[in-house]
Amino acid sequence: RICGDEIDGGTMTIQKAIQLLCSSDDKYQAMGAYYLQHTCFQDESAKQEVYRLGGIAKLVELLRSTNQNVQRAAAGALRNLVFRNPTNKMETRRQNGIRECVSLLRRTGNTEIQKQLTGLLWNLSSTDELKEELIQEALPVLTDCVIIPFSGWSDGGCNRTREIIDPEVFFNATGCLRNLSSADMGRQTMRNYPGLIDSVMTYAQNCVASNRPDDKSVENCICILHNLSYRLDAEVPNKYTQLNHMARSVYMDKTLTGCFNSRSGKMENDEYGIPLPEEDFKPKGPSWLYHSDAIRTYLSLMEHSKKDATLEACAGALQNLTASRGLMSNAMSQLIGMKEKGLPRIARLLQSNSSEVVRSGASLLSNMSRHPILHKTMSHQVLPDVSRLLSFQSANTNSYGEIMTSACYTLRNLIMSNPHLGKSYLTSNMLNNVVSLCRNGSCPKAAEAARLLLTDLWSNRELQSVLKQQGFDKNMMGSLAGTTFRTLSSRF
Repeated sequence: RICGDEIDGGTMTIQKAIQLLCSSDDKYQAMGAYYLQHTCFQDESAKQEVYRLGGIAKLVELLRSTNQNVQRAAAGALRNLVFRNPTNKMETRRQNGIRECVSLLRRTGNTEIQKQLTGLLWNLSSTDELKEELIQEALPVLTDCVIIPFSGWSDGGCNRTREIIDPEVFFNATGCLRNLSSADMGRQTMRNYPGLIDSVMTYAQNCVASNRPDDKSVENCICILHNLSYRLDAEVPNKYTQLNHMARSVYMDKTLTGCFNSRSGKMENDEYGIPLPEEDFKPKGPSWLYHSDAIRTYLSLMEHSKKDATLEACAGALQNLTASRGLMSNAMSQLIGMKEKGLPRIARLLQSNSSEVVRSGASLLSNMSRHPILHKTMSHQVLPDVSRLLSFQSANTNSYGEIMTSACYTLRNLIMSNPHLGKSYLTSNMLNNVVSLCRNGSCPKAAEAARLLLTDLWSNRELQSVLKQQGFDKNMMGSLAGTTFRTLSSRF
């Protein structure tokens, strides 16, 4: 495909290939573009030379060719040119390459061209400066022409059938949207785009149902849903919004009559007898993100998937849903821990070799442990795994500080709710590690969480006796807490 009888492949250079792009003959245009595609795949320095010689502008122009072989070659060359090359990405945009790419994708039915175009868009989408334009230009065509028809979502009303969309095209398209969903603008726009969440969720659920948890596009779909769940309670009005206002009113009324513990100083949703809203029978759009069917999908993937990125994204989505101090966090935590019995699957993540998977699982448990209604269940099902994490987690792993912070807060909440059960987990090894955390200047958040854990343990007579057996005394506690001991203990 690179060279014909008229061209000596051994003498072809980047400069000659770019000259061929200007030929009036489609065959020579394709030869030049294929050579650039091949060379830029093998040689990183070739990307700089193509940029220097103005080849990107010529390749973008060839996307408007009526010859499919030329279109495919030009798209493939651009795809390789921009891969991990910010300069070429920005030049492609400057030459109107995003718009030309999207325009060709909208009108072509050629699978090989679609693969190259969606791959090009995926590569471009990793650069923050391009995300706004890609959201405006690429999101509609990727969703309407690829995501919806291939997903299996039956309510799409799309005139394209799944059979004409190649799985590789869907994989590239979801990869692009995965990147775009991490931007604030992308998150808001994608939540509201008709059929997008429905299609991505449907595809993930269909893969779970057909025992394909590690289908390569599932990872992209779950990462999209993870990103779209971020700050959901604050950014998307939902059924819990009005209930939060009602809860605050009840809180104020009860506070005036002395019904709340003044030590906390924070509203605890579990004190209220406010009924939670019924779920939509057929969720649509953003309501999918906090529906029990979505929770079930995440938990199933957490049980069966072997891909760390998928596990991390599932736990991350649940972490987002439980992150706030509002009623959504309360309801999602109960749904995960009690109705769907998901705690063993979350605890499994703490044994992962991936520090990012452990971090997500530990953060999720920390969020859930804020709700007293879950304390009994969590104490029996996850306390052993969390205490083991504090006992044996290596300080050399990535996210060590975040993992330890979450573990300390979870342990603090669960042990203080049931000191008699909790004291059996206060082993010498675990307590020594907590002491080391208090003195760890490189992880200030973890050090603060460790101090708070020891402070609360020391404040309980039953637990204080265990600490004394391990060599703790007032002087040691004072030195660990330092001058901020009283300040820290009063803040939480």
